[in-house]
Amino acid sequence: MKRVVIIADCIDTQNAGIQAYTRNMIDALSMLPDIELFCVRIKSPNNDILKNQIVVKPVLPFLIKEPFRLFFKLPSVIRKLKPDIVIEPAHMGPFNLPAYIKRVTVIHDLTPIKFPQWHTWFSATLQRLLLPNILQKASMIITNSNNTSSDLADCYPFTKDKIFRIYPASDTYYSIKPNEPISAKAHFFLSVGTLEPRKNLNMLLDAYLLFRQKSEYTHKLIICGATGWKNQNFFKKLNNHPFRNDIELKGYVPKEELKELYKTTAAFVYPSLYEGFGFPVAEALNCNATCFVSNTSSLPEVGGDSVFYFNPDSAEELFTLFVAAASESLPAKNKCHNAFTIESFSKELGKAIQSLQ
Repeated sequence: MKRVVIIADCIDTQNAGIQAYTRNMIDALSMLPDIELFCVRIKSPNNDILKNQIVVKPVLPFLIKEPFRLFFKLPSVIRKLKPDIVIEPAHMGPFNLPAYIKRVTVIHDLTPIKFPQWHTWFSATLQRLLLPNILQKASMIITNSNNTSSDLADCYPFTKDKIFRIYPASDTYYSIKPNEPISAKAHFFLSVGTLEPRKNLNMLLDAYLLFRQKSEYTHKLIICGATGWKNQNFFKKLNNHPFRNDIELKGYVPKEELKELYKTTAAFVYPSLYEGFGFPVAEALNCNATCFVSNTSSLPEVGGDSVFYFNPDSAEELFTLFVAAASESLPAKNKCHNAFTIESFSKELGKAIQSLQ
């Protein structure tokens, strides 16, 4: 029996892909035999996650609360649990752990290192300062795609022999059940993602402008996602858009509403410039959505031959796809259902944990 602690702070602090990843990791680890799992988090326990939950709340002012928690409070709690393994899904887990504890850190992407201009100065600088030491101390580094594995090995060659690529599980909530009725497609395009530079939303607005100016169709554009950072240019472009009244910014939407949007959109659009994985693509595919996806980074691994790819620097390519979707003239694509299952995620995690001696 191996005792495993997972640092699950992001369940309480995030509404993006890393929150879904951590929840799925907890579920996947719970499926494994011979694992005693403990979940350490910031807020009060929620019984839908795990029985063994330990809350370690920050108690100091903002600027010093997180370092104090990472360097002192969390290590103290973890030492008392005497785990064999500590898993850090957000790769910024506790410091000062005893050497006998195996550390497994998860790297979702290398954007702060490869593209610091897409992040705040503080965030990019913090990652550059801390990440090398975190990677050095890790017994194993889990990545979410071959693309992330390659980027990690390129940026930090010493990690090459510690990388274990495990595709994450897509949220089963977005899977279409066998008896679930097929939804009629509505006249709107859908994009999902945090409003930040690498999501390439300015190009999306350009493509939508071409679509409305050069075609007879009047499909609306719906954008879902938390506000994010460095998005002033996007909001300026949005507010000056000639078809602003047909562009709806929904912010973060609950799962029930998002699933219905996936099921009814004329096409789901993911114009991102770089992704470590790309959860919305997997979710949209599981909802039978027609998908237009950037041909960059990890996205071909997620979309396979089930999506239509475009150059994220070309508004004209995306415009052409918009017109084809609106006119219902797209060629058929292989439907991809549940390609990234919780069972597969659990199986690969089990192999990884067993390999730690």
